[in-house]
Amino acid sequence: MWLEVGLSIVLLLLQAGALALLWYQGRRLRRDLITQANTGGGVPALLITSTLSKIEHRLDALDERLRWLDEQSRRTASPLPLPAAPASGVHAHPPATHNYELAQQLAREGCELKVLMERCGLSRNEAELVQRLYAGRS
Repeated sequence: MWLEVGLSIVLLLLQAGALALLWYQGRRLRRDLITQANTGGGVPALLITSTLSKIEHRLDALDERLRWLDEQSRRTASPLPLPAAPASGVHAHPPATHNYELAQQLAREGCELKVLMERCGLSRNEAELVQRLYAGRS
């Protein structure tokens, strides 16, 4: 009888140890999964999602502005003026609306990215956007 009681106690201790080990491994796995989900170079996933949403909103606003400028350029019968040559090394840029209108026209004509940036005073991202929206359109 004492043998059975002793064996039962040993089995209960082994089961308690196994349960404790499973609990510890479960907590560690959960912690690792949470850490892995929240890391993107140490940046929380929510912050990345929020930033991407803001970028998408700004791109939509630029797209809308470019569509509006495209409509305006179609309404005017005269071709868009080219910017004047800079005077004595000073970089003079035309007003912003003319920049985008000129960029649209140049993109339709198949102008290179570098030319859009230089002639229209656009950043690289703006020039890429104009090319994507208007390249190949007539």
